[in-house]
Amino acid sequence: MMVNQDAIAAIKQHALSEYPKEACGVLLASGGYVACQNMASNPHEQFMIDPRQWRRLTKSQDSVVAVVHSHPDRSASPSEDDMRSQISTNLPWGIVAVSGGVASDPLWFGDGLPIQPLEGRSFVHGVTDCYSLIRDWYRLNRQIILAEIPRNDDWWSHGQSLYEDHFGAVGFYPIDAAQLQEGDVVLARVLSKVTNHGGIYLGNGLILHHLFNRLSRVEPLARWQQLITHCLRHGDH
Repeated sequence: MMVNQDAIAAIKQHALSEYPKEACGVLLASGGYVACQNMASNPHEQFMIDPRQWRRLTKSQDSVVAVVHSHPDRSASPSEDDMRSQISTNLPWGIVAVSGGVASDPLWFGDGLPIQPLEGRSFVHGVTDCYSLIRDWYRLNRQIILAEIPRNDDWWSHGQSLYEDHFGAVGFYPIDAAQLQEGDVVLARVLSKVTNHGGIYLGNGLILHHLFNRLSRVEPLARWQQLITHCLRHGDH
């Protein structure tokens, strides 16, 4: 998403001025940024735009095109609540990380944004992670929009198994590894007790996947053979 430098500067200044509370605001179609009041009961960990201000802004001729907030002393990766709220607004969201008197540029996320190249992308949980890569491959190559799954980072260490719990609901069913075809999904356990990683089988023994702290890449499936837990095919394959 193209955002002018004046708006980015205003967003970052607002985030710094509200620290250690979360700042919140909106980006307008004209390119301007409007700082909003955080009405949350715990503004150091959450944000809620004043509903009256939100109504005025969304009814304005200069329409709201994105929601922005800050994460004091945390990374800019979205939380499960951030992801769920972004989906409900149907707008791109931006998050600014603030720490040590420095504010990052906004990290933008949401399905309304252009899809990044599938190979060579940096890992950001909930934005460009292994499930995001699977969703983006299906959007680009099958014109299938898989449901987003709001999730906190490190969910696999906190009693959750999001891949196993949700793959049926987003349209996949298990197949035998010997039946793998281009576009099938391969799931694996990586340093975890539960299935926590997924990739796209590209054919010719290759998978496209995205591991934590690495760039997304194409690699031989054989390297991951011992970690595979499931092979899946989408119902609209």
